[in-house]
Amino acid sequence: MRNPNSVILVVAWVFLGGLSLVTAACGSEDDACGPGNDLVPALVAEGELDTFRVASIGVDEFKVSGTEAEHNTLVQANFSDFTDYMVTLAPRLDFLPNYPACYVITGQPTVSGAPVNLGIESVTFSGLIEPVVLSQVESGQIPPDLLPQRGFAGTEVGVDVASAGGADDFPAFSETLPAPLMPAPGRVGDTDWGDLMAVQDPSIGITVDRAYPLVVEWEPADGDVIEVKIIPNAGSSTDYMKLRCITFDDGCLEIPAGAIGHLALDDATNFKLRIERHNYVVHPIRDGDTVEAAAIIGLSASMETIVTR
Repeated sequence: MRNPNSVILVVAWVFLGGLSLVTAACGSEDDACGPGNDLVPALVAEGELDTFRVASIGVDEFKVSGTEAEHNTLVQANFSDFTDYMVTLAPRLDFLPNYPACYVITGQPTVSGAPVNLGIESVTFSGLIEPVVLSQVESGQIPPDLLPQRGFAGTEVGVDVASAGGADDFPAFSETLPAPLMPAPGRVGDTDWGDLMAVQDPSIGITVDRAYPLVVEWEPADGDVIEVKIIPNAGSSTDYMKLRCITFDDGCLEIPAGAIGHLALDDATNFKLRIERHNYVVHPIRDGDTVEAAAIIGLSASMETIVTR
């Protein structure tokens, strides 16, 4: 029988950008970056996702630096039954055992079947710069809302789901979680993040024969997860290649040279360099010992700039 906990991987890939929330590891404030130290947080407790009825709710603030700068916040929600939906995750290149936080996506996921929309009446978000209420339309979809500015107004975001409570509806619930701070990046390799934004066509050494790791630093701020991505951009020969590192918000990450070298095989002439701070909560809805449904709520604040090889 298929394990319902695998639904978290489905939701993470199709809605939250691929973050595997079930990887277990330990970390401490004394950890330094480098082999054996850049570990992956565990964000899901045993049994919290023992269901195929899963909600995905997100508030994602995104800031791009440079001449075509943008700053907006996407608010979205999805409520689905994944019973008849199967996914094989995209192949990836790992760098174990020394670098468990980083990997390169080398292909595309495959899926079969389709999720079924579950009913809700509304999703109300509090703690944002303006009130946001998402509602389901006749097709069963929930149109997202895009705020053309910073989205988080304070230190917390509240989510309130109203539901009629029928057999084909997702149960009503409320949850509150901390709003993430926009990352304050420090150095990327030998260059300050500020210099990367100020210099035209800044290079961070994305070469096939790179012989040393790339160190990324930022100001810690108690986020649940820090994610660093390097994504081929202009002239890319694939639409799936991506380097991703997921680790603790401790201020330092070391990206292995092999990951940079593999990324350099793409034909891209420049790359998106992104640092993201995430806060997550899983809200299980139980009937006694049975998990009837579960909601994954994610808040993120991300900063991106363009770099060359």
